[in-house]
Amino acid sequence: MEKKLLFVVDQDRQHRDLLDRWLTEEGYEVTVFDSGEACLNMLDRDPAVICLDLMMPDMNGVEILKKINSANRDIPVIVVTSNKNLDLAVQTMKVGDFDYLLKPVSKIRLCTNIEKAIAMHSLVHQINQLRGELKKTYSYKNLVGQSEGMRQVFSQIENVTKININVFIHGESGTGKELVARAIHYGSAYRKGNFVDINCGAIPEELQESEFFGHEKGAFTGADRLRKGKMEVADGGTVFLDEVAELTPKSQVKLLRFLQDKSFERVGGNKKIHVDLRIISATNKNLEKAVAQEKFREDLYYRLMVYPIFLPPLRKRKEDIPPLVNHFLKKYKNEIPNIVTTVSADAMEVLMKCDWPGNIRQLENVIFRGMVTTKGDTIFPENLPRESLIAEKTPVIREPVEAPSPIMSLVKTGATEDEIPSFREIEKQALHRALQSSGGNIPKAAKRLGISRATFYRKIKKYSLS
Repeated sequence: MEKKLLFVVDQDRQHRDLLDRWLTEEGYEVTVFDSGEACLNMLDRDPAVICLDLMMPDMNGVEILKKINSANRDIPVIVVTSNKNLDLAVQTMKVGDFDYLLKPVSKIRLCTNIEKAIAMHSLVHQINQLRGELKKTYSYKNLVGQSEGMRQVFSQIENVTKININVFIHGESGTGKELVARAIHYGSAYRKGNFVDINCGAIPEELQESEFFGHEKGAFTGADRLRKGKMEVADGGTVFLDEVAELTPKSQVKLLRFLQDKSFERVGGNKKIHVDLRIISATNKNLEKAVAQEKFREDLYYRLMVYPIFLPPLRKRKEDIPPLVNHFLKKYKNEIPNIVTTVSADAMEVLMKCDWPGNIRQLENVIFRGMVTTKGDTIFPENLPRESLIAEKTPVIREPVEAPSPIMSLVKTGATEDEIPSFREIEKQALHRALQSSGGNIPKAAKRLGISRATFYRKIKKYSLS
C-alpha cells in the first residue's frame, strides 16, 4: 500500500523531529518544514494531513490556514501548538482546521486524529470525484443531437446555467426533459447540492403538501417522526418538478407561496424555513390551455415560465437518429453477450421513416431489443419490432385538433392579398365577437378565444371595447 504523505510544520526543531520520528514509525511518509512559506510552496504534493504549529517565524498559523484554503485545497490541518489562547483556537476552527491539540501532545492522540483526518480527506476526495463524474455524465455536451432544434436547446442550457432563474421545459414524453434538467443542475453553481426530482402526477393529493414541505411529528395520524420535505432536502441544489400540470389546486397555491420568497412551514409546524435552490419544472401538456381552462393558476404559470426551453420531438429532428443509434449501441455493448457495432442501411432506413411517438425513449428500447435479437454484429430490419417496420401505421401522439378559432373565421377562404384584413383588425373583431357570443361575460369570452383573462382585459382596453 502506498504510504500517506504528511507535512509537519513547526519552528521548534526538537518537537518537529519528535513528530517526524513518531509518524515515520507508524508507516507514514513525512516531510518537515520550519516555515509556513516553505509548506505552502509544496502543496502541489497533495499531503493527506498537515500538522501545523501556530507560532511560525515568517507568518502565524492562522495566515497559513487561510492560504491553504484560498488555494482551494481540502487538505485537513491539525493544529499542534503550545498556545492555550481559547479565542485563537476558536479562530482557527472558523478558518477551517480539523482539530486543535495542545503541546505536549501524546502520540496515541495525535495518530488517532491523523487517521480520522485521512479518512475524511479520502471521503471528500471520493465525493469530489463522483461530483465530477456526474457533471461530466449530465453535461449538455453529452446530450446527443446535431439538429438545429437541439443546437438551440444546447445554447439555452449553456445560458441558463450561469444564473438562478426558474426554467420550464416543455416536450412530449420521452424527449429527455429530465436529462436537460440534470444538465442544467450539474452545470450550475447548485451542482454541489442535491438534484431532487418530484413526479407531481405520482403523489396522492392528500400527501402532496407533506411531500413538498415535510411534516412535524404528530402533525397527522401516522406522522410518528419529523420528516423533511423535498424542498428542504434540495436546499443548496435543484428541485425538478416533473409533470407539474398534475398539481392539485391546493398544491398550486402552496407552491406559488413558496416561490415568492423560497420559504415554507412544515405541515403541523409554525417555524419559517428558508432555502436556497433552483426550480426547474416540466410537462408534456399544454399549460397555456390549462390556464385558459382554469385548471392551472395563471400566476403560478408566469412564476414557472420565466425561461422556457422547448424540446422538439424526434419526428421533427430525424437527422439526430443516426447519432442516437450509435450512442445506444455503445451504451448497451456491455450488457449483452454478443458484440453489436452497427445497424444495416436497410434497418437505418426503416428507423428514419418512423414517426417515433415515444420519442428517444422508444428508439432506445428498439435498439436494445435489436441488439439482443441479432445473431451477428449488425442489426437488420428483421431484428426490429414489427411496429417499427410499418412506419406509416405508427400512431403519433399529438395535440388534439381543435375547431377553427374565431379569428380564422374572419379571413375569407381564397382571399386575395388586398382582401386580407390587418392582424390588428382581425384581433379586434375576434374580441368583439367573443364578447357578443358570451353576452359580455369576460371569463367565458377569454376561454372562447383560448387566452387568459388578464390578456383579454389588456386587449379590450387596448381597443377600447369595454
